[in-house]
Order: sequence, then C-alpha cells, then structure tokens
Amino acid sequence: MADRHRRVHIGGDGPPEPPRSTYRLQLTADFTFAAAGELAGYLADLGVSHVYLSPILQAAPGSRHGYDVVDHSRVSTDLGGEDGFRAMVARFRAHGLGVVVDIVPNHMGIPTPESANRQLWSVLAEGQASEYASWFDIDWAAQDGRFLLPVLDGPAPDGITVDGQLLRYYEHVLPLRAGTEHLPLPELLDAQHYRLADWRVARTELNWRRFFDVTSLIGIRVEDQAVFDATHEVLFRLVDEGLIDGLRVDHPDGLADPRQYLDRVAQATDDMWVIVEKILEGDEPLPADWRCAGTTGYDALNLVDGLFVDPAAAGPPGEFAAVAAVAKREVTQRMFAAEVSRLARLLGGDTADLHLVLTELLAAFGGRMPVAEHLAGQPGHPAHADGGEEDSLQHAPPGVGLRRIVQDRQRAAGVDADLVPDDGIRRDTERAAQPGGAESEVGPEQRLPP
Repeated sequence: MADRHRRVHIGGDGPPEPPRSTYRLQLTADFTFAAAGELAGYLADLGVSHVYLSPILQAAPGSRHGYDVVDHSRVSTDLGGEDGFRAMVARFRAHGLGVVVDIVPNHMGIPTPESANRQLWSVLAEGQASEYASWFDIDWAAQDGRFLLPVLDGPAPDGITVDGQLLRYYEHVLPLRAGTEHLPLPELLDAQHYRLADWRVARTELNWRRFFDVTSLIGIRVEDQAVFDATHEVLFRLVDEGLIDGLRVDHPDGLADPRQYLDRVAQATDDMWVIVEKILEGDEPLPADWRCAGTTGYDALNLVDGLFVDPAAAGPPGEFAAVAAVAKREVTQRMFAAEVSRLARLLGGDTADLHLVLTELLAAFGGRMPVAEHLAGQPGHPAHADGGEEDSLQHAPPGVGLRRIVQDRQRAAGVDADLVPDDGIRRDTERAAQPGGAESEVGPEQRLPP
C-alpha cells in the first residue's frame, strides 16, 4: 500500500484524520442504514475510526451487494433513502466515527425489469438517437446498429410476448420501438434497436463493454465529463455537506483513464481521502501521480497470506508461470473473445491473424503492457522502427513481428515459448473468433506437459 495520505474532509466534530482503521458494513434491504446506525457504539468501542460502507446509491431490485447501481440520482430507497443515510451518519458522528463510502464509476447494473435503469431503457427504446447513447461503450457497427441483448435461453421467439408497448420475456421487460407493436413477431424483433440473442453468444458477439465477463453489468463512459458529473452529483453533494469523509473507488482498472478520473475526484472534493481498488501484480507500484492515499490493501493482504503458506509446499519457480501463461491465453480466447474482436476491429479488421496476435499479447503481457503502444510500433518497445523496417511493428506482416516479441517476452519471464505451438494457438484463436466457437474444454495443445 502506498504511504502517502490526503487530509480527510470532515464536517463538524469529525474523527481523527486520516482513518486509523475501518470496519466494512455490507448494506442490504435486510441490513439498512438504520441497522448500521445501531452499531455505532459497538464499533466505537472496538477502536474503529471510520465505518466503511458498501455502495449507497440506488442499486438493481433485490441487489445483495450494491455494485449494480441503476440510478445515480438518489440514495437507495431500499436502504432507507437519504433521510435514513443522514440519520445513520448522525449516530456515527455522536460516537466519533467517520464514514467512507464505496463508489462504482466503471459500470451500472442491467436490472430486471430493465426499466429500473432509465439510461439503458432510453437506449433500448431509441437506439443511437437516445440522449444517453454516449453513456455506454457500444460498438453499434458490430451488430448493424443494434444493441446485443443476450438474455434468451433458446431460440426466439419461444417465451416472448407483446404487451402493448412492451416486450416481455419471463422477468425481462423491454421497450418497443415506436410504431412496431403491430408487426408480426419475427418482423417486430428485427425492427428493434436491440437484438435478442441466446445468452451463450455473449462471449463471442457482445458489442458493448461490461465488467469482466458479467453481462448484467454494463460499462459506462465516466471519462465523458457529462457522465462523470451526472453519476457523481449526489455523492459530491454529500461530501460537501460533510457527511462523507472518504471514498473507496471500485475497479479503477476498468476506466479509460484512471489518472484523469482521480484528478477530477480530487478537484471536486478538495483532495479528500481516497483509496483505490487497484490490482497490483508482483512488485508493480501504484502510479505515483494518481491522486489517492493508496490501495484497498490487496497487495498487503497477499503478503500477510504468505505467512500462512509453508514454503516447502511450493513447486518449482517456473511451474506457476507456465500454468499462468496457459490460463491467461485460455481466458482471453474463451471468456473475452468478444472483447478481443472489438480490439481487432479497432485495429483494422476482425481477422484470425489479429485475434492470434491480440490473444498472445494479452496472455504474455497481462494487464501491465499497453497493447496499443506495441501495435503502433511506438518508441520504447524492442521492435521499434529504429531497428530497421523489418523490425518495425508498423511494417511487419500480421502476427509475425508481434509473435516474435511475445515469444521473447515469454522466454525472458522463464516461460516455455513453445508450450503452445503456433498452429495450436491459431486453431484455438480461429475457433474463438467464430460465433459459438471454443467452449470451456481445454484442447490437447493447451494442456501442460507432464
């Protein structure tokens, strides 16, 4: 964890700053703001300085975690609403406790019924003409101007009914495009701004950004100033009133520009105490120019966990690296085939060669290597144009120069670069690039040698 700290912005007779210790409370409809407030004395007696709350904005109906926010304009009514939040904070303050709140800038929930998310509902009803179309990362061209909605459990139109201006499919309730409600069902489905599809095709055909491979969480473009303002207005108002003393930022790795995001948060909150759920690998440092107090502590917990592991049980040093290399490739090909396809389209074409190159790059470099830099042949990578045209990624045939870099990187990391032969990689990549491609089985060419 980073050792730098920001001053906590606290209103009234707040607790010491920065937080000495936090106690996390998972809020649900069964454990509301009122129930949390009743623990104030107990938490104070424990020596806690701040109560750390799960997300407090309106989440999807029945949410048990709160990270599937569907309405940023209000504090969750399921938890007690803003009045309940204020009453809870007052009880915490009476015992000298501060409040840290979890915020979720990367994504929103896709609820059932879908109307609970009014921004998404607008996009489903109006398509690219919706005033909220820019909120989401949607590759409209990939689905011929439609939003892929992989919710079916079988071929359409089984189970689909029309109810006035609505389309119903079990718990799903969707808007109909104006003027299409009287069409025969097959034509009606084709006329919508969304395309209903079997849930299984999400892996290969999805045309919008999500949280990892979770298709009930849709990514939002918080890098857009208007989206940032709309999704943070309530939280920043509560900060300004002194009701929130710190923020925990969920999943900054999903953001287009985490540095810019943290700068905006710092500017809006007068550099209040902020920590980030940044996943660091090995000795990877937290970027020094991120305006935050540090990470949530996964890196520290990893060190602590090591105290409970007997070194005698560890395998050879290179064994894990080999397993990790195969696992990264498998995850990239199978769980994120749709995302790889989108990267390929951005680079000029959704071809098997580009799938191969991107899969190998992502598997070899993980999340720490800027892929675009390598694809563009920018200064700083080992095959920059300064080494001659034949060594430049800008001029190498698809898959040739990059495969060499990948193999060099694998060897440098102590991984057998021939563990998965090129022809095996190509076969798997071509399958993954096709709709309904490779499923979860591991082919012979991907299994580790005995």
